[in-house]
Amino acid sequence: MRVLNQMAQLILEDPFITAKQLARQLGYAEEKSVYYWVDKTMFQGLNGFKRAVLNGQYRVSSTVARDQKARYGRIPVIAGFRGNGDPILSGETVPIIGASRTQWLWRYSGPASGPFLPLDSLALGPWIETDLDVHWCLVHQPLFEKPIIRLIFRQESFRWLLDPTSMQMDNESEPRYAILQMIRAL
Repeated sequence: MRVLNQMAQLILEDPFITAKQLARQLGYAEEKSVYYWVDKTMFQGLNGFKRAVLNGQYRVSSTVARDQKARYGRIPVIAGFRGNGDPILSGETVPIIGASRTQWLWRYSGPASGPFLPLDSLALGPWIETDLDVHWCLVHQPLFEKPIIRLIFRQESFRWLLDPTSMQMDNESEPRYAILQMIRAL
């Protein structure tokens, strides 16, 4: 199960990761090792496993922890958002690991959306259009009180935002905050 959890974590970080890239990051010489582990699940093929991870059917075990940048810091917690999408700070700060670009922490209270569940804490940073490592973002729409989670799909110089639940394109929104890390409430 440890290998499947590592694969799921890598899929959450990059939903468009290939079997070859997964094998390389897991330390395997060939991608058939990835398919060996995927065959041990009830999901059909790598794409089925990816869908399960992204929509929350396969949950990553809390025993998987990664200290990518080894930077520690305290960041402010967002209590809510103004009508224009600007954050309202609670006055509370929390320690966080890997806080290089993280500026705020927001406790998500909406419905399950892709891999994100209510009470998950999202480490947010300002949206930077040229950042190709970010695959999830929050968008602001004036009709909604809270920002909405979107999956970012890029191909060459084009970018599309997708609703992670329905996988429908969102042509109405613009990214406001990059989701840099998710911290699952236990």
